[in-house]
Amino acid sequence: MNEIETLAKTIRSERTERAMAASVETKILDGPRLFSQACEVMRAGIRVLRPGSSEEEVEAILWQRNYER
Repeated sequence: MNEIETLAKTIRSERTERAMAASVETKILDGPRLFSQACEVMRAGIRVLRPGSSEEEVEAILWQRNYER
């Protein structure tokens, strides 16, 4: 295993340990936090693909991607 693979494995293990040790309250709150972060990443992707889009257009596209399937 090379250095990058070893580092990736270590990071995954640490994240798994933290997630398992988290309280129920933290786990419940992580869902909305992760969804919010995913939406921000999707907004950034939409802006890259459609650079001239207004914020309203970006939100409309985001809504379509998330809810109209």
